[in-house]
Amino acid sequence: MKTENLDLPERIKRDYIDTGITELNPPQEKAVKSGLLDGEDMIVASPTASGKTFIAELAMVEKAVKENKTAVYVVPLKALASEKYEDFSERYEDLNVKISVGDLDDAGEYLENADIVIVTSEKLDSMLRHNPSWIHDIGLVVIDEIHLLTSKNRGPTLEVTLTRLRDLLEFQLLGLSATISNSGELAEWLDAELVESDYRPVELRHGIYQGNEIEYYSGDEEIDDSEEEDSKELSGWQTGKEAKQNNSSEGEKYFVDDKHGQPAPNLLEDTFQMDKQAIVFCSSRKGAEKSSDRAAKITEEKIDREEKQKLEEYADRILNVLGSPTSQCKRLAENVEKGAAFHHAGLVTQQRQLIEQAFKKDLIKSVSATPTLAAGVNLPAFRVIIRDLKRYDGNGMNWIPVLEYEQMTGRAGRPKYDDRGEAISVAKNSGSVDEIKERFVLGEPERIQSKLNVEPVLRMHTLALVASNFCTSMEGLLEFYQKTFYAHQFGDMQKVAEKIRDVVDSLRDYDFIREDEMKATKIGKKVSDLYIDPDSAHYMVKSLGKAEGTETRAISYLFMLSRTSEMAPRLRVKDKEWSDYQNALQDAEIYLLDSVPNEWEAGYESYLESMKTAMMMQSWVQEMDEERIMNEFGTAPGGIRAKMQNADWLLYGAKELVRMKETKNSESSSENQNSENFSGVEKDIEKLRVRMEHGIKDELLDLVQYDQIGRVRARKLHDHGIETQSQIREVNFEKLKKLIGKKTAKKLKKQVGQDNIFDREDITDWYD
Repeated sequence: MKTENLDLPERIKRDYIDTGITELNPPQEKAVKSGLLDGEDMIVASPTASGKTFIAELAMVEKAVKENKTAVYVVPLKALASEKYEDFSERYEDLNVKISVGDLDDAGEYLENADIVIVTSEKLDSMLRHNPSWIHDIGLVVIDEIHLLTSKNRGPTLEVTLTRLRDLLEFQLLGLSATISNSGELAEWLDAELVESDYRPVELRHGIYQGNEIEYYSGDEEIDDSEEEDSKELSGWQTGKEAKQNNSSEGEKYFVDDKHGQPAPNLLEDTFQMDKQAIVFCSSRKGAEKSSDRAAKITEEKIDREEKQKLEEYADRILNVLGSPTSQCKRLAENVEKGAAFHHAGLVTQQRQLIEQAFKKDLIKSVSATPTLAAGVNLPAFRVIIRDLKRYDGNGMNWIPVLEYEQMTGRAGRPKYDDRGEAISVAKNSGSVDEIKERFVLGEPERIQSKLNVEPVLRMHTLALVASNFCTSMEGLLEFYQKTFYAHQFGDMQKVAEKIRDVVDSLRDYDFIREDEMKATKIGKKVSDLYIDPDSAHYMVKSLGKAEGTETRAISYLFMLSRTSEMAPRLRVKDKEWSDYQNALQDAEIYLLDSVPNEWEAGYESYLESMKTAMMMQSWVQEMDEERIMNEFGTAPGGIRAKMQNADWLLYGAKELVRMKETKNSESSSENQNSENFSGVEKDIEKLRVRMEHGIKDELLDLVQYDQIGRVRARKLHDHGIETQSQIREVNFEKLKKLIGKKTAKKLKKQVGQDNIFDREDITDWYD
């Protein structure tokens, strides 16, 4: 099907053709013929890189341009939302493309005039609770990665949001999915057309590496096929054992670490000889970092002078993302200079983005990553090496899901650059080759299964349904849940109905739902809007009640936050740390807003983990640098920032709950004594929020209010006796410039009302 024959605005068709999209590929053509542009609901199941996003774009243009409706594009991750926002904004300059992934207590009214809105499923769920006016203009909802309905973390929210949207509005639904074994069941639930295809623009060859040889498979073989497969020996390279036996310096340089099954050196060398890039998937962050170190020894010999210069610029930016670089930052920067990198959740967002950018520009030749990269941004490479096909899951080392394998192998092959892609799995021994072939190369991905039948999930969404007046009776609640994918899959709703009744009873005990009717109380509505687990909110309300008229410390509130479900998983306490955190818990107990169980009682260990998590956050607000926090708590900067973001949201929620309690008290008490006490608690929480944002002690609170003044500059100013507005005004500009830099010093002086500040260089420039 020719692009020029599509019934689309001429300008947009011309843009497609000019960028090389002259003809639709098989799944795209099949989607159009199945009614994509006629408003048909549709599930498109096809491999990664098969052009599913363009199918969504065609539908979005149809709705936004021709029907003047809003198209909503739902993604599982913020990073993916940012990528789609950049792509769509660049391609559709005439359309109003907006993104919303932040504040969960935000109604999103600013999205009113958007043509395309990009959101995470959690953000869309949150906005539905606020019911902004533009919601009713939605004409299309695209669910990217709809197979994540099976995720225990994101699946239930996506399932409830989809069910609610379909109950609330008339719109076209388009679900984009990797190939799954029960896509028909999903399409049946949604009453949607199923478009399936095994088309891939770049041929994918599966390989199994063992004994210094790669055996290739197309993925279409029969399991019992005795026909010999294509194979490739990595000639000139030695395995680790051979290198040891021969005492070869060459073998040592490209040593295969038998303990960890690390094949990367000779596989990577083979990749770079073809002038290609590679992604190495490892099961752990530590494994990814070690893999990157080894890769860097090879890539540094493959980059030319111009590439090295550009990589040095990237390395410098990566090194200085944090105020004070950590050993992890230095290790990453050193590898990037050589053309290699590691990529995992322990990095801060800006570092991951810089790595992705340099890889897309073909500067970084090898990225060693954890599997989260496969589910995130679009980062294809010629060769994907799956080093670890097993992972510790709490019950020992077990095989990863086939769906995860397919997400990783889906990164192999770059459209427009490669005629094929290679996905090579590492067999740790000869006996596992057949198992890998049957399980992963020839195996089918797991069925999507609803994860809705979990009480914490039901509690949160049930409160939301009641608080938004979407369900106003028990019958209404049960009727709603009867429409979910869970009900469609399992049929028997009796157990779920029992859980829902228990959940409603709990919410009434918490005073979030009224006793006499299915209606949320004011505080219940606020908890729903705040997007906090009702259990967490109830715990915080009780704890904050104890804070009235009580001597508190930062640890009082930090420990409270650490006990909430939103802060899970908490930091694990190792055996050798047990007594240290026991002592810390005992010392802090007089300030805690909770009763600590005895050591032999159930749940005691979780209190120690909460203490460790709270102490990690306290170290941050006591200005401990991130390197020390890494070493003392075993948490990388990315993990620290993630915990701080969660804590910040919970503190915001706690402050809002205090205000709700304060309002309730003021309505019931003319003297309003409790309100005054709560005002003090509110101030303490707000101060702690600022301290956590910047990682500072109390004494720097005034200084960080100024633009461009963070924890490092504020500490320098304070330690040189510059603490107040008047002292900033009085200080000599030359001294200020030496402390915080010329540009920042100028900005700071301007903020305190001194606009016309010149130093000697300025005067010279002015006369010149």
